[in-house]
Amino acid sequence: MAKIYLNEDNSHYFYSRKEKSGNRIEIENFINQYKDSNVEVFLLCPNSQITSFKSDVWDCLADRIDDYQEYLIKNPNIKDWVDAVQSLIEQGIDIYQEFIDLLRKINIKPYISVRMNDVHNADDENDILHSNFYKEHLDYRRALYRDRNWEDRELNYLIKDVRDYHMLLINEYFERYDIDGIEIDWMRFGNHFPTGYADEGRLVLNEFMKEVREKADKYEVIRGHKIAVGTRCPVKPETAFDLGMDAIYWAKNGYIDFLVPTPFWHSSQGDIPIEMWKYLLDGTDCLLLPGYEVCLRPNILEIYNYENSINSLETVTGPACSYIDRGADALYYFNYMDKQSTMYEDDDYDNFINKVGDYDQMKKRMKRYVVTFNDRKPDGLWLDAMLPKKLKKDQFTEYRVHTGNMADKEEQYIISSFTNEEQITKSDITVYINGHPCDFMGNYTCKKPYPDTKMYKWKVPTFAIKNGYQVIEYVAATDKLCLNWVEMVVY
Repeated sequence: MAKIYLNEDNSHYFYSRKEKSGNRIEIENFINQYKDSNVEVFLLCPNSQITSFKSDVWDCLADRIDDYQEYLIKNPNIKDWVDAVQSLIEQGIDIYQEFIDLLRKINIKPYISVRMNDVHNADDENDILHSNFYKEHLDYRRALYRDRNWEDRELNYLIKDVRDYHMLLINEYFERYDIDGIEIDWMRFGNHFPTGYADEGRLVLNEFMKEVREKADKYEVIRGHKIAVGTRCPVKPETAFDLGMDAIYWAKNGYIDFLVPTPFWHSSQGDIPIEMWKYLLDGTDCLLLPGYEVCLRPNILEIYNYENSINSLETVTGPACSYIDRGADALYYFNYMDKQSTMYEDDDYDNFINKVGDYDQMKKRMKRYVVTFNDRKPDGLWLDAMLPKKLKKDQFTEYRVHTGNMADKEEQYIISSFTNEEQITKSDITVYINGHPCDFMGNYTCKKPYPDTKMYKWKVPTFAIKNGYQVIEYVAATDKLCLNWVEMVVY
């Protein structure tokens, strides 16, 4: 059994509950849906660049109502969020204190998650989500000279004012709330230094994390209990290091108690190198929690429609089994914020919070393993997306998925899709798994997520079933095929 760490962002509750956000029954129902579930830790995120509570040190979203009336009319979700926060303040309700108290009553540990460099809507300098600090310090941006995307407009942590500004909020969280843990979320949005300066930045973040640990130690004495410190970082150890996040150093020096290697947002990643992380963490007490995002896509290209690219129970269950088999200490989920906004079918969310992590239950279910990509990289490197891929005649093109341990009676299928509108036949392409040819079975349909193109199925021969990595190879009989989806399904 692997428990779930569940992250609740700073907006979902407010825009999903709207005017009911301050209703006592609604507040209790929101938290009590997790009672007796597999959720062990609930991470409350009260901030992006601004807070969803009346902070003493940062701008609050509700402070913006008068200045953004026209904006709010055009953005009803954000208006619902703003109105709900304002209503709670007027009623004297600290929603995060309410959540913390309710979580403790149902034996779920309340943590705070702090977004360290959130730049939602950064293409609009005057957006309501930007803090005054952010807007007033254009020279604090990390790469504004090129200004290609939101990440170029992240704040530069080599600047002491930036670090001090965020530490003010962290200190307020410790002072204000009696929490069981705090997460320093470096993956919102993940690029914290000017181009080429990650080596210098690594030293800065080392000191920053040391200070967080010292504050946690101080408040452990005040509160009379352990306060865990954790962080989110990129999927691969070398990527985290090259982006200035030396998570192994933090663990070996006792700064963190849990570590969440995770993508940013564009896609979840079922193949997190857990064995390598565990090897590097050897000798520490740091828990390893592979992080699974809500989206599932092989690339950020528009051909992968967002509405068809949210994870289902099946695409969550597959990687969860693999993570456990590879040695994960618990499972971490980001943007899986209750049944009003997550997954496709009505009962999927209840099954998610109650059965994911229960290994025996998961092994009985259909499991999907999809080839995706890592969506965070250091400056100077390319994303490792392997799809779509133009296949060359008679040449092998290979992929792999990690399925964990396979039972003898489980049926396995390779699912593939091509950008070609023409029907694919058996003679057009041969598919191998672990060096063995698979039987072409024609067209395939499934529940979301899926690509917007035709899907096809190949049956894996029983004798080819193995544990761990499955290597899938394609050999086309023509130069006309373009592969855009690779998946293994296990029944």
